[in-house]
Amino acid sequence: MLQLCELVAVPDTGPLSLDVAAGEIAAVTAPGWAGTALARVVTGLAAPCAGRIRVGDRDVTDLPPARRQIGYVPAGGALLPQLTVRRNIEYGQRRRERVHAVADDWVRTVVERLELSPTLDLRPHLLSDAQRFRVALARAAACLPEVLVIDLPTGDDGIGRLTDVLPRLAPPGAAGSAVLVCSGDPSVLAGIGRLVSVGPVDRPGVTGR
Repeated sequence: MLQLCELVAVPDTGPLSLDVAAGEIAAVTAPGWAGTALARVVTGLAAPCAGRIRVGDRDVTDLPPARRQIGYVPAGGALLPQLTVRRNIEYGQRRRERVHAVADDWVRTVVERLELSPTLDLRPHLLSDAQRFRVALARAAACLPEVLVIDLPTGDDGIGRLTDVLPRLAPPGAAGSAVLVCSGDPSVLAGIGRLVSVGPVDRPGVTGR
């Protein structure tokens, strides 16, 4: 489970309190670049202005990204252009503190479920937008994170791809990751069942549970 407790990612936005259970998808829309800022704060790439972040029973607010058990799909995927699809996915594993046989088996499962096997030896520039998106998802999911954070840029149609592929990322016998989708564009989040808005400080912050 992911819990955001009165979280303020950037100045001039209201606090956000949100619970996302394992296997659940929640989307947050925030003005301008605040959606990306929220994603970076939750994943540990930036510090919050206020509030706390919990993953399961742990307070991870002050932990570095590698110790949070949070997978991250940044806007555009941020694939490494010099690496093949296979190496991009494996790169996510190498950055973790522990890599073991269970994780290796899971990577093979993710690759098959996301239909990436034919692309493993290709470089990102040879892929379609949808394929690059799936590679970024596979890299983030490879280490069995408790939470998956996805940053969708304005005008991105990734939400259609999300609703198609996210059900495939639940490990056998498990509920899967809690998924948080962030964007500054409400229109790209229309396909998500639960949508929460974070407004400027002159409007009340919205609490979603």
